[in-house]
Amino acid sequence: MIKQVFKSFPDNKPISGLCIVEDITKCPTGYNPISKTHDQDSDADLHMQSWKESVFIGRKISRYLCLSKTEGISDYIVVNINIINEKECPPDGYCLIPRTIDSDQKAWRKRQLCYKLTRKSQATYAITDIILLSRSKKAPDGFNLVGDLNGLTLCYKTSPQSPDNVPLPSLTYGLTPTPPSTENIPKSNGSLSSLPSLESNANALSHDYDRLMSLKPTRPAPKLPPTYSSSNYSTLNSYQGLEGIPFVLNQNISMENKSIFKDIPEIKIKTAEDLDLEYNYSFEQERQV
Repeated sequence: MIKQVFKSFPDNKPISGLCIVEDITKCPTGYNPISKTHDQDSDADLHMQSWKESVFIGRKISRYLCLSKTEGISDYIVVNINIINEKECPPDGYCLIPRTIDSDQKAWRKRQLCYKLTRKSQATYAITDIILLSRSKKAPDGFNLVGDLNGLTLCYKTSPQSPDNVPLPSLTYGLTPTPPSTENIPKSNGSLSSLPSLESNANALSHDYDRLMSLKPTRPAPKLPPTYSSSNYSTLNSYQGLEGIPFVLNQNISMENKSIFKDIPEIKIKTAEDLDLEYNYSFEQERQV
């Protein structure tokens, strides 16, 4: 059910390839045949064949137009279709379909179809749909009339494309900021008042800055500037709580106060010989024991 709904939506993809087949069941892979007319839902056979001709040959000769939106020349799409006479040469830039792709037979009898290809990156529009009319000679809404093709009326539908080489539209506004307008604006009482100028605004900001600079802190700053330690494992600096405290020795252990050193024994300076004698003496004592 969902697939049928999607199939009913219009397909705006550009047509990339066209071909003619004699047997509608032998349409190439990637191509879709136009088997029915758009107005009468009748057979969309493009070959004009009389009853006498079919009896003489012994079989019915048919021609069906097939279109594709995935096959064809890479990066090229169909942008125009034209119908010319059998012995007429196609215009410059147009491709002709001379023979059937399934049976390699002559494609047309009196009138023949040619189409124009353009590189997709350079096309501003493309043909997205082709229909055939059996009775009506007027194109439906949204379609362009091409003309009569062996008894059927051919029409096509176009859709705009976005080529890569088309420059972007220019902006309708500038990117440079503009100063505020100094034009007069109405007050609530109906009188006019002018907006403050840039110079007056600058003076007001200057006065505010001077007033802030005149304020003094109520607590004196420490003698030493606060320091902080940072860590490689965090994004915020961590303070230790000792910032601004100077490093000084305790007065009780000052060298001037010698009373605290009277109970400390005097350290005798020993030479290397004294140390050797003490070592040898202790060694002899251990041996005797």
